[in-house]
Amino acid sequence: MKPATIRTALLAIGMGVMTASCGSSPAEPAAAAPSSTTATTTTTVAERPSQPLDELVRIDSGRMHLRCVGAGESTVLLIAGWAEGRESWGAIEAPLAEHARVCSYSRFGTGTSDVPSSTQTFTTQATDLHALLEEAGEPGPYLLVGHSFGGAEAVTFASRYSGEVRGLVLLDASPTTWPAAVCSVAAYEGGCAVMNDPALDPERLDVVPAFEEVATIRSLEDLPMTVVTAAHRIDPALAPAELARLDTLWAEGLELWAGLSTASSIVMVADTGHHIQIDQPQAVIDEVLGLLS
Repeated sequence: MKPATIRTALLAIGMGVMTASCGSSPAEPAAAAPSSTTATTTTTVAERPSQPLDELVRIDSGRMHLRCVGAGESTVLLIAGWAEGRESWGAIEAPLAEHARVCSYSRFGTGTSDVPSSTQTFTTQATDLHALLEEAGEPGPYLLVGHSFGGAEAVTFASRYSGEVRGLVLLDASPTTWPAAVCSVAAYEGGCAVMNDPALDPERLDVVPAFEEVATIRSLEDLPMTVVTAAHRIDPALAPAELARLDTLWAEGLELWAGLSTASSIVMVADTGHHIQIDQPQAVIDEVLGLLS
């Protein structure tokens, strides 16, 4: 499979049922205090970063490109979909940066970040992201925004580092059952092939085991969580009955995502394709600010 074909398959299948895009292409987005007792104790309060950051940061696994702007009591952490880097967040970055620190990054194999040194899962990606933030001095609390496959990474991050996460927004997040659904459709044969062979994927994501792994996460307890999804989908390559079947599977998957938290809600967005942050950025901004408040 040629590289261009691989990327097309990644972008199409990663978004679930192919959607009509209504927007344009992605745009580049204290002091120690002594106590009053005779025994002196010292508490260090971490200073929140406020200066812009846009550079390659080295961690043990390699270099990843991290961009952070704005300032605030929390950090909004933007996690892109499969085969995408930071490019799709341009319309929401600046408005959110008026209220919080906003960070986005390119995973290994995307953007200017290094190629991955080994096969990836959502667990390895979440672990590398946490190491990246620590190395760059970008502390929590984090409000995670995960798009498409990035939703599974965001859920994994929230589960592993729950004490550092204050909220979660899933943007048209691919359900854990999606690889099997894709491979059941003849028209998606190319995407199924990539899902089953990490060597065909620039990110080297081992898709099927990665989703099986995140499916074992049963609860995020009462983490404030919003599942945002496109209201309607189209795919001219599919018969209406087949499209309806996949649409049902997608909707059931979103219910499973929402079921992870006792403080979750599902929001349907009209007039949007898969990239809701591009087609309807204000809808995303509103949901993020709602959780921040």
